[in-house]
Amino acid sequence: MPTGQQYALNSDALTKLDGLVSRIESQPGDTIDVEEFRALQEQLDVRSVLGTLPDGLSEDDFVGILKLALLTECATETYGDAFAERADRFNAPWLARFNERVWVPDELTHHAPYKFILMSLGFSEAQLDREIRHTQEIDYTHRGGDTPVHVTTFGIVQEYLTDNWHGLIAAMLRHASPTAAYMATRIKRRETLHTVWYRDMTALQIEADPRLMKFVAEALLKFEMPGNTLAPDLQHSVGRWMPLMGADFERITRDLVRLIHETMTDTRRSGALLVEIAAARGMTLGPVSPAVVRTALDRLGGPGYGLLGEALLERVGLSYILKREHQREDSGFLLYGGVYERVRGLMRSWVARQLDFRLEAS
Repeated sequence: MPTGQQYALNSDALTKLDGLVSRIESQPGDTIDVEEFRALQEQLDVRSVLGTLPDGLSEDDFVGILKLALLTECATETYGDAFAERADRFNAPWLARFNERVWVPDELTHHAPYKFILMSLGFSEAQLDREIRHTQEIDYTHRGGDTPVHVTTFGIVQEYLTDNWHGLIAAMLRHASPTAAYMATRIKRRETLHTVWYRDMTALQIEADPRLMKFVAEALLKFEMPGNTLAPDLQHSVGRWMPLMGADFERITRDLVRLIHETMTDTRRSGALLVEIAAARGMTLGPVSPAVVRTALDRLGGPGYGLLGEALLERVGLSYILKREHQREDSGFLLYGGVYERVRGLMRSWVARQLDFRLEAS
């Protein structure tokens, strides 16, 4: 098993990653023009939103939600510095180039609409600028691991959750202030692209060395939103705010499982990753400890892990993915045809019912 200090990719993988970053640079999508938002500022009437807030969400809560978006987005360069240092340490010029030329310049535009929206609520530009400067001066601590695959896995989760946050804000704004909703939606769409880019970078690294999935597990387990460092009082309220904002936690879980499964590329690796995470967290896979599961699956080989990966997808409502992967998994069993598939389906459903996803487990 590689260690963080021994992280290295072969030349073929580096070429693929470099090519991916080149394609992103040449086709970055619909980037944000801050001047467009500035021109729309006069059309904002965000005060009208206050009378339409969801039950249980106060005006102070609404301001806090907007400020969390403003302050975490304004500190992009502090994240960028942390990622650049790691790209240099592990000789990942593709990550350094993506960070410097694409991600940081793009993210630097994402706080602008929230500044304009808060000004529409009556906050002075000078006051907001002081809060922005204070946040930018905070030392950001990245706790998600150091290798490039740690960084890109962190990127998948952070960008997806940020995408979801901007979407929830846009939904609250849509009816009473459509211009403000448009601004938030534009930011959301950029975060969607970032999520996909980080997913593809992670997948290429796993393709080159499947043993790196251990680092993916570490990044997932250590994950912490930057707001915990940059705006802790606001970040700590997110758990209360999200249900009031209409967050669909089942969809969020399903989306994150789908994204991570796509980085693993097949159900065998997804199953192995699930065991890694369960073992590290002391979680149970039904009534069985991860150590026992791992011993049994190591004896079964790939098909055993594949079954667990399939059960994971079924457990969160992603069974449709299995249809796409049919004929690619366990080809040595195809001789048995329908009988094997029926038995496998029964086993998969049984395992899915046993999976314990209580992530608060120690």
